[in-house]
Amino acid sequence: MVDLSRGRRAAMRVTQRSAALYAALRAHPRRVAASVGSALLLSSAGAYALVEAQPQLPPRVTVATTFDANAQAQTAAIASADLHYAQSTLVRRQDTVQQLLRRLGVTDPAAVKQLGADARIRALVSAGATPEPVRALVNAQGELLQLSATLPLPADADTAPVWRELQVRAAADGGLDVSTTERQMATRTRLASVSVRGALSTALSQSGVPAPVGTQLIKVFAPQMDLRRTLRKGDQVALVYEMQTLDGREVRPGRLLAAEIRTRGTTRQAVWFASSGNAKGAYYTPAGQGMEKTWASSPLPGAKITSPFGMRLHPVKGRREMHEGVDYAAHIGTPVPSVAEGRVKFAGMQSGYGNVVKIGHPGGFETVYAHLSSIAVKPGQTVSEGELIGKTGNSGTSTGPHLHFEFHSAGRLADPQRMASLVPQGKPLPPGEKAAFFAATAVMRTQLAQAAGGDDAIRLARAD
Repeated sequence: MVDLSRGRRAAMRVTQRSAALYAALRAHPRRVAASVGSALLLSSAGAYALVEAQPQLPPRVTVATTFDANAQAQTAAIASADLHYAQSTLVRRQDTVQQLLRRLGVTDPAAVKQLGADARIRALVSAGATPEPVRALVNAQGELLQLSATLPLPADADTAPVWRELQVRAAADGGLDVSTTERQMATRTRLASVSVRGALSTALSQSGVPAPVGTQLIKVFAPQMDLRRTLRKGDQVALVYEMQTLDGREVRPGRLLAAEIRTRGTTRQAVWFASSGNAKGAYYTPAGQGMEKTWASSPLPGAKITSPFGMRLHPVKGRREMHEGVDYAAHIGTPVPSVAEGRVKFAGMQSGYGNVVKIGHPGGFETVYAHLSSIAVKPGQTVSEGELIGKTGNSGTSTGPHLHFEFHSAGRLADPQRMASLVPQGKPLPPGEKAAFFAATAVMRTQLAQAAGGDDAIRLARAD
């Protein structure tokens, strides 16, 4: 049961104390105000002390600006601004003029149409990938303002070194002005000494020799050896070649002037010389013997030899006899070319040889082609190296389709497989050119000796 009398007594005590406090406040109002003021004063002093102890903060700065919320006006202002964009790209393989201009940001139909019909722009693109970039300046509307490019250089290193720059500028009438500027390049001589330690191409590349020069080197010595297969570790290669430059910058390699190959104790050299009747020039040994190939190594290169030169058991007669030539396996109708320049001495049927052609060559050499199915030349006719003289067959005394080939030197039979060691590998200097040859190649031979000298390390020197 809840005791309600205790609650009533507590409430009466609170009421009495509140009445007493109210009476005191009315009896002494000044004392109460002084006490409250003192308390407030003390709290203010403490707060002031705390503020003084803090570092001085900088005054707050307020910046006011006007914001233009008219987005349409701002867009129009940007569109009317004279903005230019610089672009550059390389010509890619199978590019078209339209594709090139699109990568440069040119979208103006009039410019694309005009440049697409320009022969110089088309030549630039049709040359394929080029190392020099095409640069353009276009505006925000895709209109071409400027374009510059380097026209492709002639592939032939013998061509006069000319640097051609293409310029396109916007004209006052709204069209485009296309012009070409030509600048003569300078030619400098470079010497290189290469020690072969692996592949020839790798050795040349590590020594800084350009790949086109290496290609020329292989071609020059091709009549004598295949450098890519012949050279071994420790062999030496010395080179003298040209580099074409523009403003001191090397642009492209030029002609191989002289070369020396040292392999297995053998040294071979070649120097370039342009005779009075041959502006393109050719390569010769230092003694003046031509390096260009004038005799093919075989009438049917790559064909299988079924019967070599020498004593053998005759397949028809069944007794041992001298085989005076080499037999090459070939299907009937295979074209047969002359291995060298000469004059036809005989063309017709001849007992066991069947259809046969005999050709006399300068220097006392003669070649014979037998068992032909057809003959394409006549006696007295002059033929050149590689010219068709007939087709293989099975005529005469023969056990199957093949070509019988003979080689005679000074009236004596010789092994056709040794033909390359007996015949000249190039034409000699024209009569009366030897003095000019030795004078013109003296500097190259000296430079070649300088390049060949020195240690085994790969080195590249200048001879400007």
